[in-house]
Amino acid sequence: MKHLLILLAAALVSPLNALGNDSCHYIGSWFGYDAEENVAWTSQAVRPNRSGGTMLLELPGFDITFDGLFDVVNIAGNLKGAWKRTGGNTFSYAGMSIATNADGEAVYAIRLTGDVRVIGDCDVLSVENTWLSIYMLNHGMDPDPVPIWKRDPDIGPMSFAPHKGYRIEP
Repeated sequence: MKHLLILLAAALVSPLNALGNDSCHYIGSWFGYDAEENVAWTSQAVRPNRSGGTMLLELPGFDITFDGLFDVVNIAGNLKGAWKRTGGNTFSYAGMSIATNADGEAVYAIRLTGDVRVIGDCDVLSVENTWLSIYMLNHGMDPDPVPIWKRDPDIGPMSFAPHKGYRIEP
């Protein structure tokens, strides 16, 4: 009987310990600021579970020409990507988008990667180790390798200072 009580107690405590290690989740919608505290982005992380899923990241006002370096007129509105849990309340993500010229031809792809930590009452997102890489497309080069991010970027990676986001509440 004593062994049965010990097993029962262990079974009850284990789920509580597991929740304590990853009590916050990344799933949800976020409203973010850059390092200078200017409004800079929105994102949404969806699941199939609390360990990983897909994400959308929107960067309104982002200079897709990189101060005139590129002759592009359009970029997909949202970076599409994936996220995964890396620790208790920590996660990593990668998102991509494609920029096109006036003729609709793809000029470059961007890849944004980073690490986030959910803090506070699970309502603040600390964004750390953010890197942006640019991959040139279709410019008389050999066919682009697929997947493109398996090769070195043509420009970057460029880092961004740590910044924060806040969970959008209903």
